[in-house]
Amino acid sequence: MKYLSAVILTFILLAGCGKKTEQAPVKSANQYNVDSSDIKATPIDAKDETFSLEYKFPKGKTYHYRLTTITHDVQTIKSDTTLRSDVTQNIIYLIDLKPVSVDKDGVIEFNLIFNSVKLNANANGKEFNFESSTAIDSSEINKYAEYKALTGSDMGVRVTKKGEILEIFRTDKVVNNFLAIKGFADSVNAAQREQLRENMVQGAIKPLLFQVFRQTVDHPMMVDSGWTIKQPPSQLMVFNIQSTNTYKVTGLQKLSNDKLAVIEGGLKTDISGKYKVSQQGVDYTFKKPVTSAGGKFYFNLTDGCIQKAKTYTKIDINFDMKARTQKGSKEEVITNNYILERL
Repeated sequence: MKYLSAVILTFILLAGCGKKTEQAPVKSANQYNVDSSDIKATPIDAKDETFSLEYKFPKGKTYHYRLTTITHDVQTIKSDTTLRSDVTQNIIYLIDLKPVSVDKDGVIEFNLIFNSVKLNANANGKEFNFESSTAIDSSEINKYAEYKALTGSDMGVRVTKKGEILEIFRTDKVVNNFLAIKGFADSVNAAQREQLRENMVQGAIKPLLFQVFRQTVDHPMMVDSGWTIKQPPSQLMVFNIQSTNTYKVTGLQKLSNDKLAVIEGGLKTDISGKYKVSQQGVDYTFKKPVTSAGGKFYFNLTDGCIQKAKTYTKIDINFDMKARTQKGSKEEVITNNYILERL
């Protein structure tokens, strides 16, 4: 399943939690029923009101979330013939977060459990389906090892009051489960095991938690105020990318007894690099990648968490290749959609 689950490029964008109901687990009959609509709440006319976007997560209850990630990856390679690959992947994660402590600086420690994972994918007409709570043939489980290993493993997370993820720990069970499914439990040394743990935390778990915890600010905000978050530089092929998240509070709303801040976000990207590269007798001419991103999220001012979010990213990569008498081109368009619901 590595082919389907590899993320070629993911821009870090705002995301959130789902529409709030009572704090109880979702019934199995509708646990995968994704709601992509806006929250239906009552607008509040309070343009002069100040409020805090700090995370609080009051102790004493468990916070339930449903995170849906939808990826569509289309590749077209042209030479003497044209090859086209079309992959769509839809994954739903059911997540529980239970705050266990808050230190003097407002850093919250959580117990984190991925209760269930459901995957539906189509790779060039071939269907792939997986649900962690459903029995699966032993000959098929290898394809879904990363999802099976993630399910039911109790982990720890530390997050600042501004939503910065400081640490993800107690991940040994995930690693052990993954190695056991793959049949490598007794053939991996300590260094290899640690490298695998780091890869899984940084490449799989943390990107998912970025959809739950979005970096905010620790100073008072008002309607029509905003902020930016500069991301670390990244690289895509021959290009250097500097991304900056942009956020603006567009209004306040009342949902039952809770007050919500409605926040819209986008992404500014500065892309630089060489457009022509020669390697091993092949000349490549790259076009500047075309990117776009945006979304909306609702921050629950009462509980101090994101209530719901819908975000997307899109990138178009295009380059030509020439080697002696042969030439060709490749284009890839990747679209990611994220829906996070507090249940």
